[in-house]
Amino acid sequence: MAEKQIYDLIILGGGPAGATAALYGVRAGLSVVIIEKMMVGGEITSTDRLDNFPGFPDGISGAEFGMLLQQQMDNLQVPVHNTEIETVSLTGDIKKIHTSAGAFEGKKVLIATGTEPNLLGAEGEQELTGRGVSYCATCDAAFFRDKEVAVVGGGNAALEETIFLDRFASKIYLIHRRDQFRGVKGLQDKVLSLPEVEVLWNTTVDKIEGDSKVKGLHLKQDGEDRFLDVNGVFIYAGRTAAAPFLADQDIEVTKNGFIVTTEKMETSLPGVYAAGDIRQKFLRQVLTAAADGAVAATAAAQAIYTYA
Repeated sequence: MAEKQIYDLIILGGGPAGATAALYGVRAGLSVVIIEKMMVGGEITSTDRLDNFPGFPDGISGAEFGMLLQQQMDNLQVPVHNTEIETVSLTGDIKKIHTSAGAFEGKKVLIATGTEPNLLGAEGEQELTGRGVSYCATCDAAFFRDKEVAVVGGGNAALEETIFLDRFASKIYLIHRRDQFRGVKGLQDKVLSLPEVEVLWNTTVDKIEGDSKVKGLHLKQDGEDRFLDVNGVFIYAGRTAAAPFLADQDIEVTKNGFIVTTEKMETSLPGVYAAGDIRQKFLRQVLTAAADGAVAATAAAQAIYTYA
């Protein structure tokens, strides 16, 4: 019976952070494996257009970007296992990852499973994600230049992204289910001072209308039905760290579940790193996720060779 392979680095998540970590890990001479439940590229593959990543002057579709990452993994001969993570054991010298396709063992583990947006639960939301439904104005605002859009939410994220969208959209409807915002006063004052922004208080979204793209929103405002003609909707109902397998692990996280790391992407557990959107950080973008992955893999390689 063949001896079970013990990898130098097991990467949980095949998005920009995980794929970049694999690239840097292989180039450092590590044996690497990626565990990704979907396709390489992660959540970005569902984005219609990626326009803010260096080296693509005309932009690139999220799906094509993911395919290029997959091709790079193929060229590096990095095994990618499309399977669901069930449980993990992250203590000790050898870490164990149990999946629906079997168990993996490694000296170091990088958690790069990203986040998941909290859904409104409105009809049409999932079907139109990436086709007018967005969870990131920084990523997609440029596609709505001189168009009318809606923002859903009342916290800091919704207010910050409304301010960012104001540079692009001709009209912004800020939809909030309460009669006052939850965000900090400075952001509230700024948003309320923008002439292009109209706040719809006590309003919820029942349905997002559209076929190949968003055409409008069916709302309930003060108990009355209303249709809002918009080209896009940006939803900020919060995001959740996509790592339910960490529930029984003694790893330091914020109150929102994001993993706390050092500048080397080290977590509170020895030999365990975190990179990308799942870690506590200032800016969650494809570029910063890739940078995190490069740092994490380099730190893991340094640790392995130092103590080998």
